Amino acid sequence: MVRTILVDDEPRGLNTLKNLLREYCPEIKIVAECTDVDDAKDKIELLQPQLAFLDISLPGKNSFDLLAELDEINFEIIFVTAYNEYTLQAFHYSAVDYLMKPIDEDLLAEAVKRAEKRIALNNINNNVSALLHNVQSSGTPGDEVMYSFTERVPGCRFERCSFL
Repeated sequence: MVRTILVDDEPRGLNTLKNLLREYCPEIKIVAECTDVDDAKDKIELLQPQLAFLDISLPGKNSFDLLAELDEINFEIIFVTAYNEYTLQAFHYSAVDYLMKPIDEDLLAEAVKRAEKRIALNNINNNVSALLHNVQSSGTPGDEVMYSFTERVPGCRFERCSFL
């Protein structure tokens, strides 16, 4: 399950997105719904989502203000908006996608699949980094180090790794 936060100031927009995600993206687990930047910032820092769906136009501040206020952006982003003039700015944040309202369910499903792949690759990179750190800080050369990969990556199979 992909821990996900939805940010949209319009109840109708939140409900539509929730319903589409339930129907077309069952791998999504919605952990919070937010209607403004301050609430979204608090929930992101508390819940550490893997994915955020962000409407751009929010009361008082916008989603770019939210991203600028965060110490670290360690989640994937899919923008969902009625405004197309922010596309370049959205991709400055390495957004997975920029979906226009009304949301096309096929484009939504494709965006979620891309986000899942990025999340899985990020998890593998983190696991490999931890493994390399453990190998470098382990005892003497030739010692065996066991390490478990908890995430699966489609198309990848690890049975045994040897480091010399």
